[in-house]
Amino acid sequence: MNVYEKITQQIIAELEKGTIPWRKPWFVPAAKNFISGKEYKGVNRLLLGMRDYRCEYWATFKQVASLGGCVRRGEKGTQVVYSNSRL
Repeated sequence: MNVYEKITQQIIAELEKGTIPWRKPWFVPAAKNFISGKEYKGVNRLLLGMRDYRCEYWATFKQVASLGGCVRRGEKGTQVVYSNSRL
């Protein structure tokens, strides 16, 4: 299964639960990378917004480890799409 199919399945699953993932009844701060402070854009903003976390900061496992931190046992990653386009 490619990345497009996975993302489509995640969105469809939310819609089947009755949730419109891109519509929130409250203000949600934009998801940002903890290290760079840059906001995620495009489909990544949607994917991270579908998760039930209150903090807007996100980091990779390696970024957390490089700061001496650790990830709680049992936590699952969230897929994001990397793009190197300079739009």
